[in-house]
Amino acid sequence: MDLGPWLHFAHITAAVVWVGGGIVLSVIARRVHRSADVTVLAEFARTLSYVGLRVFTPAVLVVLATGVWLVFAEQSGNFAQLWVVLALAAFIVAFLVGAVYLSRSAIRLERVMSEAKPDIGAGRAALAQWIFGYGVVLAVLVFALWDMVFKPGS
Repeated sequence: MDLGPWLHFAHITAAVVWVGGGIVLSVIARRVHRSADVTVLAEFARTLSYVGLRVFTPAVLVVLATGVWLVFAEQSGNFAQLWVVLALAAFIVAFLVGAVYLSRSAIRLERVMSEAKPDIGAGRAALAQWIFGYGVVLAVLVFALWDMVFKPGS
């Protein structure tokens, strides 16, 4: 049985979840940012951590694992090809921005909104930082999609 198509399927599905989920969360975040309702902001803060752990983390791990597996299976482990190097670089940048910057912004937002008397201004500021950071991640992921489709240097 040829595992290649199944690896591609898993890789693309996880990438769709990561990119599509990020786009949806970003759109919702912009709407929440404009809201004057503290409960809306607090609920979104809880949603970020829930989705991050249960949706994005598994998707990111599947993208990485299947991507590496595909390089070994189809490219004989040739990680020196330009498109593979660019893909790994994009993954590392998106992962680091997510793990360092976005997680801190989301944690700050959740802390501010879980206080006895939440400060909506501080919550909006933390959410604005998250929106900016995820915009960077989405730009990097769109570049990675371009790289996967056109495979420069191959």
